[in-house]
Amino acid sequence: MSKDIRIKKGLDIKLVGEAEQTTENAIISNFYSIRPEDFHSIIPKLVAKEGTRVKAGETLFYNKDNEDMKFVSPVSGEVIEVQRGPRRRIDAIKITADKEQKHLDHGKFDLSLDAEKVKSHLLASGCWAFIKQRPYDVVANAEKTPKAIFVSGYASAPLAANLDYTLAGKE
Repeated sequence: MSKDIRIKKGLDIKLVGEAEQTTENAIISNFYSIRPEDFHSIIPKLVAKEGTRVKAGETLFYNKDNEDMKFVSPVSGEVIEVQRGPRRRIDAIKITADKEQKHLDHGKFDLSLDAEKVKSHLLASGCWAFIKQRPYDVVANAEKTPKAIFVSGYASAPLAANLDYTLAGKE
């Protein structure tokens, strides 16, 4: 018979001291990889083939069910490899980054527009992929009007950075 472990009110690990609050410069990578499986319930349709040069913000693939939902490159550079899995599923798209980044201009975002224009701008610029639908953490359906919108303004994950330190001087 299995032994069930029940935790109530979280688990408090008795550690001495606090995390050191220091800032370091991150290493800038020359290679980036986009994994379509990170976006749940998406069936990717590839736009950028191997050898294609892309700008930051240019479409790499789109959702097969909704062709307006685009997923864009985070950097400018060359698509060097499209890794495929079983049944030719797209596992990853690898990009070699340019030293000088070039960005695709999607225009200025204007909140005073109506809902359809805001939605179309988010879909075209690739930002729609980060709007998640509850409770299953899937990309929100662009055809449906949401009943409610939840905006998370504070990271409550156990190892999240202290925002008072991170945003100091950036008010």
